[in-house]
Amino acid sequence: MPLSSTLRAVGHDLAAEMGRQRPHDCLATSAMAQSWHRTSGRFAEGRVSDVSVQRGQATAARYVLRDSFRHRAVSGLDPTVARLDAGEGGARRPVAASGAAPEWMELSSALAGLGELEAAARAFDPAVAQVVIDFELGEQDMCLVRDGELFDESRLLTYLTVRVIARRGGRVATGFYTPGVSGRLSGVDVRAAGREVAARAVAGLDARPAPVGRLPVVVAGGRGMVLLHEACCHPLEGDEVLRGSVYAGRLGEDIASPLVTLRDDPTVAGAVGSYAYDDEGTVGGPTTLIENGVLTGYLTDQESAARLGRDSSGNGRCTTALQPPQPRMTNTCLSAGTSTVDDIIASTGYGIYAQHVGGGEVIESTGEFTFRVTNGHLIENGRVTDPVEETTITGTGEQVLRDIDAVADDSTVGAAKCGKFGQWVTVGVVGPTLRVGSLLVGGTGR
Repeated sequence: MPLSSTLRAVGHDLAAEMGRQRPHDCLATSAMAQSWHRTSGRFAEGRVSDVSVQRGQATAARYVLRDSFRHRAVSGLDPTVARLDAGEGGARRPVAASGAAPEWMELSSALAGLGELEAAARAFDPAVAQVVIDFELGEQDMCLVRDGELFDESRLLTYLTVRVIARRGGRVATGFYTPGVSGRLSGVDVRAAGREVAARAVAGLDARPAPVGRLPVVVAGGRGMVLLHEACCHPLEGDEVLRGSVYAGRLGEDIASPLVTLRDDPTVAGAVGSYAYDDEGTVGGPTTLIENGVLTGYLTDQESAARLGRDSSGNGRCTTALQPPQPRMTNTCLSAGTSTVDDIIASTGYGIYAQHVGGGEVIESTGEFTFRVTNGHLIENGRVTDPVEETTITGTGEQVLRDIDAVADDSTVGAAKCGKFGQWVTVGVVGPTLRVGSLLVGGTGR
């Protein structure tokens, strides 16, 4: 029996079992039969190392009750997981599936593309000394059950973390870039990615110490939207709202600059957070969170939606069926403005241009954050000038939203990974260049 047919057969059994088992106080049900294959590793100096190949199947069932929820999951395809009184180890359904990775995920197929990226980076400048590419290639098939209805979906993922080290004399600098697509490696412009990350590394060889103090910060589009994703949007996730985040009970209030229209959108073509259905079988679609500065929505899964008296926004996500879904972002999208990037830079007397915003620390309920700017430049007298050494930016999500005083008319699709309560998912970060009027920049000198 083909694997897709097997998944759907398990889905039918799950739906039937949940219909029989549904408690009287049940508000919603969902289940998943899932199969996945992931190939990950590191590519450097023309060779692959640290290769990990993961293959698995899992089945899960979830009942959202009036005052609680029940989630049960097992490895393998086992529809008896939906029985509320089931013990461990039901009768697993045999699966006729090959242990080989799909052709596009085989290392022999991936090597050519990874090699092109490395070659493009090295050809950019003689100062490029090392190119390291961490790669993840994934494919998953699933049959989703929501309140008795069945939905099928297949998802592909390519996610790269590229690091280039440049050396000149006694100086060393690093460039970072994280290209990704919800598709095959062939969907990544590997040559452009190699040139981009190499340019960031080589520019860093001339870096000055970063300034210290409260300064305007111009944030590049795409990956720079991690700032809004982490600092501003986590408090808008339904479970955080229920825990009393800074935006709980504030729908309809002005919480941001009127320049800000922010939405979560799993339908962005090719973005790493995109899907047709969330992991509870709810149709994925755009959710407007902030419109012209006004708070208009939250991100919910079935459980948080039921507690908030709303319909699910289709944001229930989990790493695999073995973990319960949580309300999570998909692709965080800031709408483009009317300014040009050149206009924004020209109107900034002295500040920082943050090209790559990296990891840091965020308090999800409040949006308090410290992020690393790993590739940044000074802005002096309305011009982007010298690169600066790695620095940090600190503030709160509320402050960022209110202090956005310019939004450009460009827009870029970026990729990132997001962790929440031990579950990691890929997320798209989509949007234009913007300026925050004042953030605390921490560095080593002025």
